[in-house]
This record gives sequence, C-alpha cells and structure tokens, in this order.
Amino acid sequence: MSGPKRNPDKLNTIGVVVVGICGAVMVYVTIVALQAFYMNDTSEIQTMADYGGQDTLAKGHKADELRNISEAASNAGGTYRIPIEAAMKLVVEDAKSDPSHLVPALPPSTKATIEPQFGRPKALGTAPAPAPEGGAAPAGGAAPAGAGSAAGAAGSAAPMTPTGSGPTAPLAAPTREGAQPTRAGSAAAHP
Repeated sequence: MSGPKRNPDKLNTIGVVVVGICGAVMVYVTIVALQAFYMNDTSEIQTMADYGGQDTLAKGHKADELRNISEAASNAGGTYRIPIEAAMKLVVEDAKSDPSHLVPALPPSTKATIEPQFGRPKALGTAPAPAPEGGAAPAGGAAPAGAGSAAGAAGSAAPMTPTGSGPTAPLAAPTREGAQPTRAGSAAAHP
C-alpha cells in the first residue's frame, strides 16, 4: 500500500451541532411568523364567522326605541305619539298651571300622603290623644281595665288604657358605651 498519505477522518461535531440548532431555530421562527401573519390576516374573517351579526338585533331594537321617542306618529290603538322633547315641554307647562294633575289619566292628586315614619302609619292632620296622667280613666267616663265595672264588662267602645303606674317613661341615656338604655325609674340597669 503505497501511495499518498491520507488525512485522518475527523468529524467536526461542533459544526454539525451548531448548524442543526441554527436550522431548527430558523424553521421554528418561520413557522411562528407564518402563523402570526395568517392569524392577523384572517382574524376579522374568523370573528365575523364566529360572532357575526349578533349585535344587529340589539342595534335594531335601539334604533326602533330612539325612533319611537323622537318622531311623531300614530300608534296601533288609535293614539298618537309626539317627540320626547315636546312631551317634556308640555309636562312643564301643565305643572306650572296645575301641579296636582300631572298624570292625565288619573284624577287630580289632592289628598295628603302618609308621613314616612317608623311603625304604624298615622293619617296627616290628626294627632293621637294624649295619655292621661297617673293612669286615670280617659275622658268620657270609661272605667280602667280590671276595675270590675259594668262598662268594662260590657265591652264599651271607649279605648282601654293599660293598667299600671301610668304612661311609659322616656328612655334614659346610657351610662357607658355599649350599655342598653333603661327606662326612667326602673329598678336595675342592664349590664
């Protein structure tokens, strides 16, 4: 075996690995770039395919409602409608002339309302009768409950007063923070 001397076979492993990694990275970047371009190009088409036309019903209803309050026309029942601006001006004019008759379909509002108070409602203009001092019988001659009189047993129409030491005393101020208020004249305070 004679002949020229050959170079030893050496494989450049580092070069092969670098070229392989660079090629894989370039393929991955190309795929991601193409997908991004495709998604950007077709996103509007896909959105319309998925959700297209869902807002047209709502927009149509809103347009109908705006047309109902902004245009004068006749209704199906033989009545007519006017624009909302004109209706508001008419209501203000009616309120200036007769504020008790703002709702045309109802009679004038001339009755007083009930005061917004806690408990049982009381009619306006009538004050409750004051309780008599010392638990005495109310004016009108009715005997107190439990007296055994014929008027009490017969069930007279006069209102009955509670038996005991007279009218209830007002609440006293609490003595310390968090303490319960007590009635004036009570024997023990709550702890």
